[in-house]
Amino acid sequence: MKQLIKNLFLIACLTLLSNLTHAQGVVATAKLDTNIVVVGQPFVLELSITQPKDIKIDWPYFSDSIGMLEVVKNEGLDTIPVEDNTMLLRSQKVTLMAFDTGIFVIPGFTIDYKVRNTTAKVYTDPLSVKVFLMPVDTTKAIKDIHPIQDVPYDWMFIGLVALGVIALAIIVWLIVRYLKKAKHLDDAAKVIVAPKQSAYKIAMESFDQLKKKEIWQQGDVKLYYSELTEIVRAYIQNRWMIPALEFTSDEILEHAFIKQIDAAENDKLVYLLRLADLVKFAKAVPHMSEHELSFTNAFRFVEATTPFAEKEISNQKGGEA
Repeated sequence: MKQLIKNLFLIACLTLLSNLTHAQGVVATAKLDTNIVVVGQPFVLELSITQPKDIKIDWPYFSDSIGMLEVVKNEGLDTIPVEDNTMLLRSQKVTLMAFDTGIFVIPGFTIDYKVRNTTAKVYTDPLSVKVFLMPVDTTKAIKDIHPIQDVPYDWMFIGLVALGVIALAIIVWLIVRYLKKAKHLDDAAKVIVAPKQSAYKIAMESFDQLKKKEIWQQGDVKLYYSELTEIVRAYIQNRWMIPALEFTSDEILEHAFIKQIDAAENDKLVYLLRLADLVKFAKAVPHMSEHELSFTNAFRFVEATTPFAEKEISNQKGGEA
């Protein structure tokens, strides 16, 4: 009986000795790369465990923070070779950051592991880090982080921009010119039906009708200038077979037929059309003498630009009627 008790005691001692031997082989350490930082400065916590290969370690889990310290980067678990083939060195680095001042304590880690179905623990020492603000020398004046820098002119870039602007202006000018030319060609392609009566006779009859209406005398100046210029436009259309009734004043004055009339008659036409545009679009109110002068200019323009023979024929037909 005594011998059995001795044997059991001996077995227990050997088992305990074996466990202690394995426990002595597990070493855990935690360290910081620095223990003094400023607010917002990252620093690294490194946890290392040296262990026998046949021991299963319950590795600590790092969440998004350790106390008041923020975890900004977790590099994961790394295994480092050692000379002893029966041992392993495992390490993990975690980057931390503090956003407040003070002394922050990182508690010691408790590492659980198993030795022959027996749970054991190993501990690391607690760590501390001091966080402070960046020191400011209040005796010095506040100034910019960097002085104002003079940026040299990039003449090549400026030259390229200038050339680009010039090229763009030329392209726009060519497009506008092309559109105007295309419009003139389109206008030239329009077929103007010649009236049964001469352009001169139609204009003279229209002048008589306008004069009898006494429109401007009744106060409707805008209508008066609209009808007066329409008579002149219709005369130009019937005389030179161009769509003058659809033209703007500028298009009429820039048309090729202008070169066929005298400068004096051209001036009368310019004066009439410009004044009419002011009345119709700018709500100008000319003096009453301007109304009579505009009528006279329109009448004389038609008279001066009509061939003598056409006027004779029209007058003869009018006398026969």
